[in-house]
Amino acid sequence: MGGTISLIAVLIGTIRAAMSSERARDKAYELITTRRWWMNMIYVILFCVYIMHTTKYDTTKEATQVKEALKKAIIALVIANLAELGLTITPFWLVFVVAFYLEGWV
Repeated sequence: MGGTISLIAVLIGTIRAAMSSERARDKAYELITTRRWWMNMIYVILFCVYIMHTTKYDTTKEATQVKEALKKAIIALVIANLAELGLTITPFWLVFVVAFYLEGWV
């Protein structure tokens, strides 16, 4: 329960910071209106779904490593997008909350 509240608090703070910054709003608009960005995001999402589907019941060491790598890659993607928006403090709080409440994600 505490993890959910903390993640929601980070999400709300991020949205608030992004909406109060004209630069972040402009950059977000630029990103979401770029076809190349959308295509890459779709590829990433499909890749994540594929990996999670193919390793769902697999408990081998290799499958575990792939799932761990995928978790870290998702966090890295979120941090990269936050950096692109010019939000430099939010990744700290995101990593802190995720590391504290979602063991194994960072």
